[in-house]
Amino acid sequence: MAVLNPPRSLPGLGRAVINFLIESRRLWTEEELIEAFKPPGLNDSSTAPDGIKNTLLAFRTIGMLSLDSGVITLTDTATNSGTTLSPAKFRRALQIHALNLDRDGDPWRTVPGEGHTSGARDLARALSWFLAQDAIGRPLSWTDNVQTLQQAQFPGQSNETWAITNDTRWGAFGRWALALGMASPSPVRAKPGLVPLPIVAIDDVLDELPAGQIPVGDFLNRLATKLPVLHGGLVRTSLATSLTGGDPDPGITQDCVDSSVGQALRVLEDRGRLVFDTLPDADGVRLSRFDSSRRTHVTLIGEGKDELAR
Repeated sequence: MAVLNPPRSLPGLGRAVINFLIESRRLWTEEELIEAFKPPGLNDSSTAPDGIKNTLLAFRTIGMLSLDSGVITLTDTATNSGTTLSPAKFRRALQIHALNLDRDGDPWRTVPGEGHTSGARDLARALSWFLAQDAIGRPLSWTDNVQTLQQAQFPGQSNETWAITNDTRWGAFGRWALALGMASPSPVRAKPGLVPLPIVAIDDVLDELPAGQIPVGDFLNRLATKLPVLHGGLVRTSLATSLTGGDPDPGITQDCVDSSVGQALRVLEDRGRLVFDTLPDADGVRLSRFDSSRRTHVTLIGEGKDELAR
């Protein structure tokens, strides 16, 4: 199984299903759930139930739902709070389940066939490549630049080596990337697409870190541990070894913070979530290739919250 194929999975619908099951007082079969979320007569098209069917399959794949003797149940890790999930709590749970490397291992070191797509390996590969692109450049869209960028960066002539192999999977990826907080929609209407800005996902992780000042290198390592598709994380590091020219991000190639992370951190600093400082005689990094000064420490504002999963 995979997350991006079947292509009509809907992360937002997944939250509705999970909260429905949390509040329900009885067991539901897969057929009953499909009928509940696509009632007869609502749409008589033969493909109308595909959205709920694909969503149930995707959430089973990432381990938030399970199927036993035809009955769909919630996994313990999906509902450890025992209450319905707010949008923020659902998103963080989704991140944790989708990027479960204990389950999937290194998604760039797999064998052809089921081992290449099982779990959320396809989604992790897609996210790591997407976030390695220039966050200050043009928004990414399939027809504009996603195909040409992959063709230039991946070795060989076959698109089977690409992170995102076709426009159908790109469409599914867009929904998941936004739901995970790993992408931002283009702010310019004339330039549609997705921007590799993981502002929301990083903001979610900040809630799990203790307030106070820490060296910037330690801070970036913590982010990469929580979100391994970011630069410094296992998935992104493995991607770089798979590409013809190494890591393609302009920030990395110019000895700066990765452009996706750097721009996201600038936004979060503007929002008052953190403060960067430059202390004497300390190692530092530039947040952008356009910066001349280095930042050595980060101060997180406010108290961290308990983690959803350890």
